Amino acid sequence: MSPSRAYFLYTACHAAMFSLSAATYVPWLLSLGLSLSQVMLINTCFWLAIVLFEIPTGMLADARSRAWSLRIGFILPAIGMTIRFFADDFGEALASEIIDGIGYTFLSGIQDAWIVDALLKHDRGAEKGKVFANATIVRGAVSLPMAIVGSWMAATFGLSSVWIASAAFALLALFVVCRYMNGDGEAPVKVSEFEALRLSLKAMKDNAALRWSVAVNIIFALVVAFNHLWTPYFLQWVPLASLGFLWAPIYLSFALAGFAVRRASISAGKEARAMVVSLVVAGVGLALAGQMPSLIPTVAVVVIYEIGRAAFGPLLSSYTQHHVDSRHRATYGSLQSLTGEGGMMIVLFGMSLFTRSRPDTPPTISTVWLAAGGLLVVLALILYYFKPKERPASS
Repeated sequence: MSPSRAYFLYTACHAAMFSLSAATYVPWLLSLGLSLSQVMLINTCFWLAIVLFEIPTGMLADARSRAWSLRIGFILPAIGMTIRFFADDFGEALASEIIDGIGYTFLSGIQDAWIVDALLKHDRGAEKGKVFANATIVRGAVSLPMAIVGSWMAATFGLSSVWIASAAFALLALFVVCRYMNGDGEAPVKVSEFEALRLSLKAMKDNAALRWSVAVNIIFALVVAFNHLWTPYFLQWVPLASLGFLWAPIYLSFALAGFAVRRASISAGKEARAMVVSLVVAGVGLALAGQMPSLIPTVAVVVIYEIGRAAFGPLLSSYTQHHVDSRHRATYGSLQSLTGEGGMMIVLFGMSLFTRSRPDTPPTISTVWLAAGGLLVVLALILYYFKPKERPASS
């Protein structure tokens, strides 16, 4: 199997694993007796675990094996989701989040490093931008039906039932990684763990484009305000069993964003302008999402938000990989992920503090979305004026 097809199959399993709970995750936490503030606190701990383990796992992947890292990245979520199936209190939910967070670090940054170097090994390095865009399309196409299935399972068999199905897809993803994602994606020249970290820090220090992409990635963290609050917000109009169907038009826009990025054919290293546009679109959609008077216009605005959010991912991956050397590609990917995840941790903690003394009602969520979306637009426009000049790719 070609590296790109293996990567798309990996992406499909990964998307299915997470999207099954897309419409039921927060309702499940609330069913355990948690408040919105406690939900935000648990998610803060998830990102804290990522912050602590992100760099070490990237270093190990570059120095030892990226394929090995991807395997661990699915074993841990399978364990965490099994714990969730049996969880009935805050502590057990928190434990599963931390395990999931650690597992996430074995994938983030490393998956991009694997596919880029696998393409380079097969003399297909110029295709990486389209591969990232196609992966976004695959993610959207798979997530759409899986969210519907997850909602149906939750309504029919109980909110916890989706975790067993998610664990099964984690094991399926593990099979795909073991069978098809091999040494093709390893760095052609191996360096030690700390040498990979040194090279990554030096690249960030010396390359203005990489520093700028880090800043853009940090402000992108504001989108987390929507991710963890959309289900309780829409429950004012739609019953739990129908949330998955509501997810369909939302995630269809995710796939459309992938098509748009692929058709744009932006040259590697020239994605900065498009990245800012995607952030502004996402920010406008997020700010307006809680201000609409009824369901249909709210969904329309959320589609706008999702198009901007979804387009940002492949653009950032292509832009970053254009400037990073193969020897430390996974470590640098983890380093950059760390900055965005640290931003998400801060945003979630701030949301937890804000919602602690406020009622768990749609008006509270609307206020959070308005503030986060407006700030995202302002910061994106500021960064546009500081975007660096283009420079040749790293060798």
